[in-house]
Amino acid sequence: MNHIVRQAAGSKSLAAPLIALALFLSPATQALALSDDVIKQRIEEQVAQEIELGAATVRIEVGDGFVVLSGRVRLYAHKLIFEKIAWHTRGVEDVDNEIRVIPLAPLDDEAIERKIREIIKAHSRFHGSGAKIRVENGAVFISATFQHPRDDLFLKQSVAEIEGVIAIEIDPMFVAQIGL
Repeated sequence: MNHIVRQAAGSKSLAAPLIALALFLSPATQALALSDDVIKQRIEEQVAQEIELGAATVRIEVGDGFVVLSGRVRLYAHKLIFEKIAWHTRGVEDVDNEIRVIPLAPLDDEAIERKIREIIKAHSRFHGSGAKIRVENGAVFISATFQHPRDDLFLKQSVAEIEGVIAIEIDPMFVAQIGL
């Protein structure tokens, strides 16, 4: 075996890549790959640690590292937490978040828009953003100019906590900052 490995390493033939592929496909290497059951279990364990997700009825399905989340939650923020947990779980290749938001006591569109304006007013990071807000049947659409890329994520997280928001789409523009 050493002779074969030395020869493959010394030559520029296809032997070295073939040996590497054989080692990669060996049963020992395959055992290191995470099974779908292990991925599902890890997601479920992380979800169980999130107290606010206790009332959610979400089904987690995993196939070839592809995760499908379905079911329902009370707040859009909960939907985002499920998705974040799935994406941050080792072995996950892709996530399809089909979770529906079903609020217990939803605010109407006008009340949702007022809450969003309160959030923007309360945080100086959004002053001068020129935010345009539209709410249709609980779906929120915002276009604004932000100083920092994290500002749109902060706004999305804040809006996601409003009872009655079922979807959020933010169209961000960013102010270019030139270092002196």
